[in-house]
Amino acid sequence: MTRILLVVPYLGVKELFEQRISQVDDPEIRFEITHIYGTPPEALIQNCPYDIIIARGMTYRALHRMLPDKYLIEIAMTGFDVADAIAYARRQFSPQRIAILTHDPTLNNVHQIQELCGIPIETYDVEDEQEILDALRQAIQNGTDVFIGGLTLCQQCDVMELHRVHIKSGVRSIERAVQEALSVAKSINQERAKTKLMQSLLNGSRDAVLSIDREGRVTALNNAALVHFKLSLTQQAVGSNITSFYEDETDWRNCLATGMEQESLHTFHDKVHLVNCKPILVDGQSAGVLITIQNAEKISETETKIRKRLAAKGFAAKYYFSNIIGKSERMRSSIVTAYKYSQVDSNVLLIGETGTGKELFAQSIHNASRRCNEPFVAVNCAALPENLLESELFGYVEGAFSGATKGGKPGLFELAHRGTIFLDEIGEMPINLQAKLLRVLQEREIRRLGDDRVVPVNVRVISATNVNIEQKIAAGQFRADLYYRLNLLNIQLPPLRERPEDIPEMISYFVSRFACDYERLVPRLTNEATQLLCSYSWRGNSRELRNLCERLVVLNESGEIGRREVEELNLAIEPAPPKAVPAPAAAASYPSEELIQQLLQERVKREDLAKMLGISRTTLWRRTHTKRS
Repeated sequence: MTRILLVVPYLGVKELFEQRISQVDDPEIRFEITHIYGTPPEALIQNCPYDIIIARGMTYRALHRMLPDKYLIEIAMTGFDVADAIAYARRQFSPQRIAILTHDPTLNNVHQIQELCGIPIETYDVEDEQEILDALRQAIQNGTDVFIGGLTLCQQCDVMELHRVHIKSGVRSIERAVQEALSVAKSINQERAKTKLMQSLLNGSRDAVLSIDREGRVTALNNAALVHFKLSLTQQAVGSNITSFYEDETDWRNCLATGMEQESLHTFHDKVHLVNCKPILVDGQSAGVLITIQNAEKISETETKIRKRLAAKGFAAKYYFSNIIGKSERMRSSIVTAYKYSQVDSNVLLIGETGTGKELFAQSIHNASRRCNEPFVAVNCAALPENLLESELFGYVEGAFSGATKGGKPGLFELAHRGTIFLDEIGEMPINLQAKLLRVLQEREIRRLGDDRVVPVNVRVISATNVNIEQKIAAGQFRADLYYRLNLLNIQLPPLRERPEDIPEMISYFVSRFACDYERLVPRLTNEATQLLCSYSWRGNSRELRNLCERLVVLNESGEIGRREVEELNLAIEPAPPKAVPAPAAAASYPSEELIQQLLQERVKREDLAKMLGISRTTLWRRTHTKRS
């Protein structure tokens, strides 16, 4: 609340003020009226609770000297007020000479009034009681018989039995002063609200936060900063120089000099803290620094908690490219391609049989991308019925259908915001739901079931399928436009039977892993058993190989796995397929012209696209422009 004091010298002004402030309806502004003339009392000066003071004449000038930090508004004396006083003096006293005693620039043009009325008028610039008394004596010697001025002059003239006229303030002067006070009061209230909001925001942080200006003076700080620097409540921190309690000046001075954010580790109270200095820019120029001090241990604890919570919800990717087992040329080529895809945000389609590691690749792409610290959400499109899958993907509001959770529920796209969503078995998605998914991919926004508003989402989509989607398109079971949206970048994952050279390494890994899990000695695998397993067709790919290795470890008692132990599993051994001759790398990995144009429409940078394809920017430019011509 802003408090405004109205200082009135006489009853008439009080009535004008009361009439004007009765029209003000603002609970954040409070008016008070007091009667003072001449020099104000000491009690008002020593303990002044007012934000704005309205006064006139000598009282205004005295308050201005004594209260330099307060906002004072003067009830200005207008030429009309002076002219009214002179006219009254002529009618009442028929003077021979008039003297005006006041301190006001309005009197600079009083000679014009003198010409009109035909009476000599002298002006005396006075600021206090003593100057008024001196001016009166001088004017009397000059033959003045009527005196015009403020209330202090009138009282002195009454004592000396002199003719006098009081210059009264008109309605216009009162209105102007009150209107200016209201404007200032609103500005003060707005600034106080901003200050309270800023302080609430600062104190809402558990980290120590403070801001300084270019000279290093503290302009604001929160309670955590007071505790961190062990500043007493009686110490005036705001306005003091930061070097009085924080000796290291390097970071914030570099931030001021360069206008760049600075970050470093410092030790306070035997604990490591992360100090961040960010420039405060005003009109593009550095006007100060915002300093945030965080406990490094708490940062680590918070990150751990977040990761645990995401992992508990299944929204964290735990596999990396280093977890993929396989040294064959095709697997290495797939990993290299997947890594290139991870550096852009375009949609990826993983194609391969069941058990070829599609989700392993999806998680690895996510963890190698710039979204690695954001959620990874996986959903099997074939495991849920159509109506349930829609609510899981897009969420719903309260009352959207019978049995809906109170308060509604966010969908998986919302939960994956800024991260990655993995749509497994995308080829089994119902045709009616495909249209909604296409809109999400195009507009980057979702709408919950039963809701009338949309929610923007920033999600990268990685999808996977083990069916031939082109055949489904021909059969009318999959939308072609959705397929092209999903198939911007694709990887064909080879089945295990086409890369038999990876089988021994995978067997060794799974056998060792299960032996450790079951607290057994790792059995030795004979060469004969290894060759026999390499001859198997592995229709279930790595998933089938994993399960078989677990059975071998569980059933083994001799510490060795030989031909007999493998034959007891009754595997259908087939001749190993002939080793395929790999196509040239450029032909295998180079996409169609249509796909290149789709990638460019998806705002993939030409430089990134060229790196991803393993060609130069010149070659990419030539291919795209040759096609157009």
